[in-house]
Amino acid sequence: MTPLLIALRRGSTPIALPAMVLLGICAGSRGDGWSADWGRASGQLQQHGVLLVPLTATLAGWDMSRDRRTSSPLLVHTYPRSPLAWLLVNCVGALIAGVAAWVATFAVTAVDVRGTGGPHWSVVLLGPFCLVPAVLVGAVAGRYLPRYLTAPISAVAVWLALAFGSSSTDPLVARLSTVHRECCDVASQPVPATVTGQWLWITALAVAALAALTLSNPARAVPPAVMAVATAVAAVTLIQSTGARLTEARPPAAEVCGSRDDVTVCMWPEHAEDVDAWLDAAGRYRVLFADLDAHSQLHLENGLRPGAAAQRVGPVRPGTTEADLVTALARALVPPPPRCAATGRGAGPYPAAATRALLNGWLAKRIRPDVPAAQLVPPDQVAQLDRLISSSGDQQRRWYGQLVTAHRDCVTPPPTLP
Repeated sequence: MTPLLIALRRGSTPIALPAMVLLGICAGSRGDGWSADWGRASGQLQQHGVLLVPLTATLAGWDMSRDRRTSSPLLVHTYPRSPLAWLLVNCVGALIAGVAAWVATFAVTAVDVRGTGGPHWSVVLLGPFCLVPAVLVGAVAGRYLPRYLTAPISAVAVWLALAFGSSSTDPLVARLSTVHRECCDVASQPVPATVTGQWLWITALAVAALAALTLSNPARAVPPAVMAVATAVAAVTLIQSTGARLTEARPPAAEVCGSRDDVTVCMWPEHAEDVDAWLDAAGRYRVLFADLDAHSQLHLENGLRPGAAAQRVGPVRPGTTEADLVTALARALVPPPPRCAATGRGAGPYPAAATRALLNGWLAKRIRPDVPAAQLVPPDQVAQLDRLISSSGDQQRRWYGQLVTAHRDCVTPPPTLP
């Protein structure tokens, strides 16, 4: 039996492998179980599978400490092979378990992706590549730390590095964590130089851990240590050269459009199957709010034709009804707060703001007339909404026009109900 098979049988692999696969399936099932396209799924994979990295480090640390407890380091001197090779053999089981878990996460996530196209592989494959330095960090802990501290210290150290980095407000630190919280909507794509810097950074961490494993032989430790420092400097320099930007605007080279009754909807090719749903919703929206001059003829997905005067639409979530899409379009009828009410955190109080809930309820009632008013507005405004709905169409239209005017400044009071 080869040394690798011996290490796999004696290590944690027989138990860890199925356990990690189950954890990978659970990780892929996190969230709402839906990805609009592969661009979004590419970032979700990194976030959902982040827990697998410290667990893989823990397994490697445990296997290394177990090997030390059985006095294997004394036996390697009887074999005509490098001691480092034997140390790395003890890490293979943890790496196999980690990669298997990541593959399970990828498979579960892939099932829930709706859009066409493919993933950003340069981002996606960072996930399994992060397992390599995690395994080597666990091996370093298992070789030098007391056995009872190896597993918890390995897990906590790797987890803190990922959690702190991904939540950092410093863009450089956030990029070095390689947890992509911002990647990638359909209108954006990864910045190649930034992603390359991340690959170099992970490589530097792996080489540094490899150097730490050979500290007992300084002559062998110096070359990988120097290489790790040089690679890390190159990685940081490359990421800083892009301003630590993870994504950039994607060139709108292609779009899929549909037209019906003078209404045009254009979306990215990945979401082409949603064009008909938005066309149906736009047609009903024009019918329901024709008296309010709701005659928008062009609807574009975010990122297409920047600066064009059009309502913006997005991918349709599973279970979304036509009424939900019409409600999304009707938000354009809600006037924005005036500039005089702008604050650092949004909009401050102004007279017409008190009627925003009533306005939203009125628009929703026109879309869903069978829904009780009590479900659309706060309890103290139910009677007001009933009174508004029972008035004539001309009175409602006049009230809405006066309300739009009141939203243009911070002085005009809201109109009285008809």
